[in-house]
Amino acid sequence: MLKYEAEERELLDGLIDAIGTLPDGHAEIDGREVAIGPHGRADAVIDTRIGAQELQLLVEAKREGFPRDVRETVWQLRNHLAHMPSADREILPFFIARAISPGARDILREERVGFYDLGGSLYIPARHAFVYIDRPVPKKNAKIFASLFQGQKARVVQAVFDRRSDWLSVKELAESTEVSPATVSATLGELERREWVDVEGAGPSKLRRLRSAKALVDAWSSYVADQKPPKLTRYYVPGSNALELAQQLDLACRDADAAYAVTAEAAAQLYAPYLSSISQVKCRIEPGRRQEEALERLNARPVSEGWNLGLLETRARGDVTVAESIGNVRLASPLQVYLDLLQGSGRSREMAAHLRSERLEA
Repeated sequence: MLKYEAEERELLDGLIDAIGTLPDGHAEIDGREVAIGPHGRADAVIDTRIGAQELQLLVEAKREGFPRDVRETVWQLRNHLAHMPSADREILPFFIARAISPGARDILREERVGFYDLGGSLYIPARHAFVYIDRPVPKKNAKIFASLFQGQKARVVQAVFDRRSDWLSVKELAESTEVSPATVSATLGELERREWVDVEGAGPSKLRRLRSAKALVDAWSSYVADQKPPKLTRYYVPGSNALELAQQLDLACRDADAAYAVTAEAAAQLYAPYLSSISQVKCRIEPGRRQEEALERLNARPVSEGWNLGLLETRARGDVTVAESIGNVRLASPLQVYLDLLQGSGRSREMAAHLRSERLEA
């Protein structure tokens, strides 16, 4: 049952209204907190009619639905069904939530468990009244699924991906990402709910290892596609091709003691060569005085056109992460480079696809 009864009531009312919009559709609540069997209790039972088909929906409600939550609920609903008395109409297990992740929807469809969310998605897999309305997660609830890809949580997720063959502890990740243990623990818990990590042990010694790299990259790619590209400040640095410019950048940032990482096309070309030449370099440099000093050492001049050095907005030093150095150039991780390419223009998406096949799917 949802913690707040008002939220559960909103979901039930939304479901009843959604069924009411179907041809000859009607639904009403038969009971709330209905006892089933010796120990079971359903959040609601709803009497439903769609056309000439009479149904009864056995409903479990949660605030949101991730794969792990849904698997637990499916088991619970199956147990409820086993204790239901025989009836003259089909009894359908049903899940409702404010928002249901794409992975959780897939599980519910595979298990033939109906579902509804506040975005208007409705799935009723009855024998003689099949309904499937697929709608995106409502914007006000989208942050439930997007929070992993923002701020400090994103740094943790990226570290888990970059070390995807390793078993990782909260302490280890907190130290390597400079993120608090509480945030690391919460992030790993969300990865568990999505069933993207395997788990070993318990308590302080609990370890996780990435299991579903493709699902993680797909979800992050979808998130990035809906975001505005980060602010890019453009500069011109005299007399350099892209590789020479990147090496000059390395020297300037070392002299200024400024953390930096090259990303996008220039980094992709070093990780997995694709184009015959690159004319521009995009990077992140830690903000503040050290960034200013590095740009001065480069003799970088702000321009609106004809730029060859692009500086992506960075809020904190922790946002600048270096995966490796190639040709005396420090590079962002292949995953970060891939995500930055997805927000680029020209042939950047081609480069993104090539980089993913060469470095992210290995």
